[in-house]
Amino acid sequence: MTFLQTRLAQRSLALGAWAALGIGAAGCSAAQAGSGPEPDVAVSEQALDLGGLASLCGLACPGQKDDKGVEIKGVADGNAAISGVASVDAFFAAVIRFQGAANGVAGGIKGQLDAIKADFGIAANTDVVAGLDAAFKANLEAGFKLEAEPPRCEVDVDATLEARARCEGEVKAPSAMVSCKGSCEVDASAEVKCDAMADLECTFVPPDLKCSGSCQGTCSAMLTAKAECSGTCKGSCDGTCSAYAKNAMGNVECAGSCSGKCMGTCDAELAAGAKCDGECKGECTVTNPMGGCKGGIRAECKAKADASIMCSGKCEGEVTPGSAKVECEASAKAEAKMNVNCTPPRVALQYKLKAGLDAMASSKFEAALKLLVNSRLPALKAEVAKANSVVKAGGDLSGAANGALKGAFDAAGKGSLRTQFALGCALGQLGDVGKVVSGATSNLNTQIEAAGKLTSMLKI
Repeated sequence: MTFLQTRLAQRSLALGAWAALGIGAAGCSAAQAGSGPEPDVAVSEQALDLGGLASLCGLACPGQKDDKGVEIKGVADGNAAISGVASVDAFFAAVIRFQGAANGVAGGIKGQLDAIKADFGIAANTDVVAGLDAAFKANLEAGFKLEAEPPRCEVDVDATLEARARCEGEVKAPSAMVSCKGSCEVDASAEVKCDAMADLECTFVPPDLKCSGSCQGTCSAMLTAKAECSGTCKGSCDGTCSAYAKNAMGNVECAGSCSGKCMGTCDAELAAGAKCDGECKGECTVTNPMGGCKGGIRAECKAKADASIMCSGKCEGEVTPGSAKVECEASAKAEAKMNVNCTPPRVALQYKLKAGLDAMASSKFEAALKLLVNSRLPALKAEVAKANSVVKAGGDLSGAANGALKGAFDAAGKGSLRTQFALGCALGQLGDVGKVVSGATSNLNTQIEAAGKLTSMLKI
């Protein structure tokens, strides 16, 4: 809706309301009570002093003062209670929460980037990518390798339904499901089942260390012949070994990364799930196992291809809450994307320190490196995943600012005088909605870009 259209619509609503109020003090009482008849009184725009009449009746829009002289705040000031219509004000509340969520996750990303600088002794005014790249080149042999699984981001279905209920003016969210395009968390049991459009994925901690599915953690394989080892080689190495240790027999053998071929045990860290032909020390995920998920630590129904499934737990993917009111579906959908919970992923690193480094400096660097792998990068990737979801929520709200609220404004003629006037005030706030969303999105995108440069340099 253009600015001119917004002003014309606002003026139309206000004129309709104040035409009825032209009967005098009784009209003011009716408007303040939110009830009363709407007499057929023709009033020209020139004959109405809308601001004066509104003030006389104790009604005011954001930016104006009420009958007590207090200025009414708007969306840009954090006020969502503007129209008194639940679905409209729920939309404004979602916009305000979006601003808070966007600024919060932007701060989280910046906090992790600043912490990485501090860990590696990078000057505050130095770009984190340039600083970390220089530290790696000074301390590591070429060929280091980082691997990371994607973060798990889940939407709480109950929270989404509660947001929809608030918008529709219901006291309590009805017991219902939402449409989930992705995977839905279900109870891990022998009886668990998924519908025809989904596969059942069960995750176990294998007691015998044997995994017939996808392993996450450490895969230990016995190499009876010389072969490449992408992890820690415990045995003989026909190339350069980064570290040595005594075995059970008291003989010195390789116990680090091997630049050549290894024979013995190879322990490879699997940040993302992969096939393991040895012992899986971690989690094993199996698709459609016989006997369901008895003894499992996690179970999910994963939608096939581009299908959607009904979900009552937590959805990892896109949620469609559904609603009789278009504006409520838009608000609830945006709330779901803002309230997504992203679990920090596993990150694995294969590296070799350069020879001849100062012992103290090398020890400090390696401590920072372990903190980077075990804490900073997992947290950063989780923050970025949430940030991308929040950005999409902003897009939903921007798109809904006109279309999703249309139904509420179309029904304004059926409401009380107070409602008509308040909806006119709400129309005047749509410009500020755009400013709030675009400002918070711009700030968030700046931090996403900064994090993206770092993860691109690290190739994860």
